[in-house]
Amino acid sequence: MTHPPKNLTALGEFQPSDIWQTHINSIFYGIKGPLIHNHFQTYVSLDYRLAHALANDFFNKAQGQQPENGTWYIQEWGVGNGNLAACFLSHLREIDAENQVYPSLHYILCDESEEILKGVRANPRLQEHAGTFSTVRIHAEHLDCFRNGSVTKIISNEIWDDLATKVLLKHQDFYYEEYLCPFLDLDTLPIEKYEFLEQFRTKDLAKLAELPPFLDAIHWERDFQRVDLADWPYAEILQAHAKEFKDEIPMPVNMGAFSTIAKAKELLGPGNFGYTSFDYGMKTMQDLNQEGRPYFNLYGGQYTFMVNFPLLENMGRSIGFTNITSEYQNQFVQNDLGSIALSLVDLMQHHPRVVEMPPWDRDILMLSTLHALNTVYRSPYQGKLLYPVMEGTPKKQRKQIVQLAKNLSGRGVPDTVAYVTREEVLAALKPLRKLGYREKDIESAFNSPPPPVSFVHLQFGL
Repeated sequence: MTHPPKNLTALGEFQPSDIWQTHINSIFYGIKGPLIHNHFQTYVSLDYRLAHALANDFFNKAQGQQPENGTWYIQEWGVGNGNLAACFLSHLREIDAENQVYPSLHYILCDESEEILKGVRANPRLQEHAGTFSTVRIHAEHLDCFRNGSVTKIISNEIWDDLATKVLLKHQDFYYEEYLCPFLDLDTLPIEKYEFLEQFRTKDLAKLAELPPFLDAIHWERDFQRVDLADWPYAEILQAHAKEFKDEIPMPVNMGAFSTIAKAKELLGPGNFGYTSFDYGMKTMQDLNQEGRPYFNLYGGQYTFMVNFPLLENMGRSIGFTNITSEYQNQFVQNDLGSIALSLVDLMQHHPRVVEMPPWDRDILMLSTLHALNTVYRSPYQGKLLYPVMEGTPKKQRKQIVQLAKNLSGRGVPDTVAYVTREEVLAALKPLRKLGYREKDIESAFNSPPPPVSFVHLQFGL
C-alpha cells in the first residue's frame, strides 16, 4: 500500500474496488447528466454505423415473422445521448419499405440516471419516433419491473465497464483482491469538511451538484488483500478462469456484467434475437495476460474497468446461452458494410508525425483529416461536429482550429471515432497525401493487429 499526500483527506475506508467504483459512478452520472459526454465518446454518441448494422441484423431476422403478442420489444441498457436508438429506428424505418417490422416495434431505453433520460427525451432525432419508444429509469442490474420472456432483443453499449467490478491478482497460486480508498483536498471546496463527507457518503446529488467540480481531483490509493475464491459467487467458474492468470497482472472480474447476462437470459422471450453488447476490454486470454496493459480508466472522475470478455463468455454458457459469438467491434461493422473499416482516430494515429506533434497540432491534423475525408464521405444524417479548442492552445493554432471546425460539412464524418471504410479513405487519398499521410501508413492502419485492449462485440443467443 502506498501513502497519499499529506494535504489529502480520506473520503472513507479501504473497500473492495467494486464498492467504491459503483459509489463514485452513481455520483458522476447523477450530478453531470448529459454533460458526461464532455468527458468521453463512444462509437454510438454521434456515428450511425453500429446502429445501422444492428438495424439491418434485426430486420433480416424479423422479416416475415410475427412478434409474440403483436409487438417486437427491444431494450437498450445504458442509453447515452439516445443517438444509437435514434439511428437504429431511423434506419429500420427506411429499409422496412413494406412496413413489415417497424410499425410493430417498441424500443425501451433503460438507464438509472433521470438526468441522462431527460437528455435522451430531448434528442431531436429520437423525437421523430415519438410513440415508438419509451424511457424507464432503472439500473441495468435490477430490471425486475419487466416480465420474464417478454423481450425480443437487448442491446447495451459500454455499460459493463461502469458496472460493479472486482480486481484479482494472482501470486504463487494465491489470490489477492484489490481494495481502493478515495482521497481529496477538502480545502479546495467551499463547504465544511464534515458536511461534505456526509453528502459524499449519502450521495446527496442535489447538494454535490452545486459544488465546484471535484470528482476528477480524487486521488485513489490501492491495497491488495488475500481472498479465497471459493467464497465468491460463481466460484467454480472463477476458479477455473483464474488458473489461467499470469502472476502479478491485475485482472478485472466484471461482477455487474454477470447480472446483466443473467437478467437478459430471463427477459428474452420465444423467438428472440439475443443480447448484443459492445464494450472495451480484453478479448482473449492472451490479451488478459499481456503485461503492462491497463485495467481501469478515469474520465472526469468516472471510474471504469476494462472488460474481461473470456470470463463473460464462460459466464454466458453457464447461465444457459448456447450460441455466443465474440468479434472485434469493427468486424461487426465491416461485415455489415461489406468493406474493411476502422475508426478515424485509428487512422490518424498512423500518421508518420503524429507522435511528435503537440496536442494543438494533433487537433489541427484531426480536423484537416476530417476535411479531406469529407470530400468523398456523405452521412445520411445532418449534424455539425462540435470541436472545442483545448485549454492552453496558442493563439495562432486556436484561430486555425476554430476556422477548421466552423467549416466542417454538416453531412461529413460525424465524429472522430466514427467508422470509415478503406474505399472511402483511398478515395480521399489526394487530400490526405497533402496532410502527410502515405499509402503505407493507410495500409498499416487497416491491417495492424488489434491491441490487447480493444472494442469488442459480444452476442449471446439461445
